[in-house]
Amino acid sequence: EFERARSIFERAIDVEYQNAYVWAKYVDMEMKNKFINHARNVFDRVVTLMPRLAQFWLKYTYMEELGGALVAAEQIFERWMKWEPDDEAWEAYIKFQIRTGEIGKARGIFERYCACHPTSRAYLKYAKWEEKGKEFARCRTIFERALEEIHEAEVTDDLITSFARFEEKCKEFERARAIY
Repeated sequence: EFERARSIFERAIDVEYQNAYVWAKYVDMEMKNKFINHARNVFDRVVTLMPRLAQFWLKYTYMEELGGALVAAEQIFERWMKWEPDDEAWEAYIKFQIRTGEIGKARGIFERYCACHPTSRAYLKYAKWEEKGKEFARCRTIFERALEEIHEAEVTDDLITSFARFEEKCKEFERARAIY
């Protein structure tokens, strides 16, 4: 009796709309029974009412991606990024773009991530990703930008040693010495 179950969930939400557990069970019921449009409506409501809860954004994008609605998943990620979420959210969006083969878009999201969170951690992730993709010139530029754009207090030893090790791998020993 799905209509009756929905009615019960709706009454529970009317009483306590900030109860994430109720929302999660409601969404799970809709998804398990393959009521995708109903699940979309519930997800839309919960991410509008509680935009800081990453679990619902992640489930929402995952559902759309599994259903093959990649454009919808990307739009949901874009809505989420407007809230300037934490690192894991940005990483999820980047991984989504990589899975869909959109390397250029992933690079653009990394840029936005570093602008939103100008920390050593963000720049390090970006530089290591570029290094893994054999984009050494871009990687060097990111390390250099990090040292310029990050506040002095935010620059970590890990960032500096990673930059120096990168230069060693590139056989740029003089540059590595200067960084050390």
